[in-house]
Amino acid sequence: MAHLIISSKDIRTLDGLYSLNDLHKAAGSERRHLPAQFLRNNQTQELIAEIENYANSHSLVTKKTQGRSGGTWVCKELVYAYAMWISPKFNLQVIRAFDQAQPEQPQEPIQQSLPATIQDDEKLKLINDIAKSLGITESIAVVSAGDIMSMIQTIRNYQQQLARIQTNPAWVDQTIERVKNATGRHFGEG
Repeated sequence: MAHLIISSKDIRTLDGLYSLNDLHKAAGSERRHLPAQFLRNNQTQELIAEIENYANSHSLVTKKTQGRSGGTWVCKELVYAYAMWISPKFNLQVIRAFDQAQPEQPQEPIQQSLPATIQDDEKLKLINDIAKSLGITESIAVVSAGDIMSMIQTIRNYQQQLARIQTNPAWVDQTIERVKNATGRHFGEG
């Protein structure tokens, strides 16, 4: 939540809401700008209803408290509305106070796309270069998705062949005989 200072006045917060009484003081404490006057305004009532509908009643929009630190507390949208109700000058002060109170957000890096014609081996080299520039010193291997799928299929084929050998040892001999007959060659024979 933004910590606001407007016209050298600290704007207190409570449960995510801002003190409308503090904003009134920062605006000059004129009687015609009392928070109660603002809240009775038809346009303000309509705005409160819209905010409550939008928030689906899951967040506070306004709150009144009693006592020494009491007052009227409102959400950020009503802070802006109150500032607009007071004057354009005060509205601008509030906007700038919120802008200053927000921590600087780091700008997202601009993504640059690689040329469309880059080849798989160039991609792999680029990835290896990036890994090295990041200080990764372990041996790394980068394999294209197509090659990984080929390796997985080869492993599955070996697993199927091993399963056949384990369940039917004669299968190897039968396969060798089929290869000899198909090629007309007899291995190991002069």
